[in-house]
Amino acid sequence: MTKLELIEKAIEDFDLKSTCRSKQYIYRRCYLYNQLRELNCTLTEIGEMFGGKHYATIINGLKQHHDLYRFGYEDYKIVMNQMDDVLNGGTLPFMSDAPDLVNDILEAKSYPQFKKIQRHIKLGKYKNNL
Repeated sequence: MTKLELIEKAIEDFDLKSTCRSKQYIYRRCYLYNQLRELNCTLTEIGEMFGGKHYATIINGLKQHHDLYRFGYEDYKIVMNQMDDVLNGGTLPFMSDAPDLVNDILEAKSYPQFKKIQRHIKLGKYKNNL
């Protein structure tokens, strides 16, 4: 399969044509927008692949991708790794990317990092560890 076909399959598998605005959906869309743009797809073509999204939505998603990538958000890096695995033939689930509470606590060195761990606990990201 070509990369374009793999992206189209990922769009279907993850239901990215939906209007869901959950972080995981947004991150996956932004990453795939960028991948499609690297394949020289036009903004209109990308929008059509995602269920008729307006070109301005694609531009915003591309800007989001670059900001999230540049500032190194951990959640976004996890999604990028997952999507790379999918585009390279990997399968779900991605258990190796699940956050580890003990490691996160041991590696935290500042107040904001501990606040992030607290937020992740409230969001239920450490369910396997508790």
